[in-house]
Amino acid sequence: MRDYLIRRLILIIPTFFLITVISFSLIHLAPGDPLSIMQRRSKLTPEMRELITRDLGLDQPLHTQYVKWLDGLFHGNLGYSYLERRPVLDIIRVRVPLTVELMLAAEIISVLLAVVLGVIAAVKHYSVYDALSSLTALVGYSIPDFWLGLMLMLVFAVQLKWLPIGGVGTVGIDFPTPFHALLDHIAHLLLPALTLVAVWTAYLFRMVRSAMLEVLTQDYITTARSKGLKETVVIYKHALRNALLPIVTYVGYSIGFLLSGAAIIETIFAWPGLGQLMVDRAAVRDFPTLMGLSIVIALMVLIANLASDIAYAAVDPRIRYD
Repeated sequence: MRDYLIRRLILIIPTFFLITVISFSLIHLAPGDPLSIMQRRSKLTPEMRELITRDLGLDQPLHTQYVKWLDGLFHGNLGYSYLERRPVLDIIRVRVPLTVELMLAAEIISVLLAVVLGVIAAVKHYSVYDALSSLTALVGYSIPDFWLGLMLMLVFAVQLKWLPIGGVGTVGIDFPTPFHALLDHIAHLLLPALTLVAVWTAYLFRMVRSAMLEVLTQDYITTARSKGLKETVVIYKHALRNALLPIVTYVGYSIGFLLSGAAIIETIFAWPGLGQLMVDRAAVRDFPTLMGLSIVIALMVLIANLASDIAYAAVDPRIRYD
């Protein structure tokens, strides 16, 4: 296991730097530039444009800009935001916990629901429950997450007024205790989390159901039943544990999908996480902030993939990395 982790860590390093090269190139070669945005907000004279271009380093070749950015990265400096003129690291640092909170809430709830519903659907194969749950999953799989988020907002926030429309907390209220403030925060978290849960559970449900159906046809399951073991023991101890292996893999790779979905959902519900920040800064071509977000998200995905590989051995003791 130790040698395997070392090999994976060594492989992560060139992968990470390849991601930085691709991200830096795409961000800077995309149509539009910061000066055009500044020009629309306030009239700039030619002298001011030239001064700002030199100050931001935009007059230098792309490879020179990348080398300077990489040198700053090695020194723990992600640059300064063109929009706020403060360190990118400070901007991202306050956003990361909110995105992680939203993703973890959606991931945990989705996995639990998908495993329970998927196992029941596989055990009751060809039943009415199996048909209805599979149809519901297909609908959830097909619905765009942004549309679902808007519909949930319209029903539960606008019409029923059960939940707040957006944000992370109610502004202008002094809560009597921290517990009341926590409840208010959870109320704001529910709608964006439920939107991600609805879509992501549909993905995972189909995987759990398919994996369980395949495992239930294996010879060792027939042998376990022939020994007179209880059906619950056969399902949850023998079948489910082996069916979870592809699920563990997919959950590790799901971080990237959840981050892409969270960018839309955070924008809709005004949840001030990394996704909303990326959408906002892409609109004004804030290159340093976009690059900082790119490497933070890349690190999150790479670490999640490594963690999913490590989880293999925990789920199935037969798997060992030499």
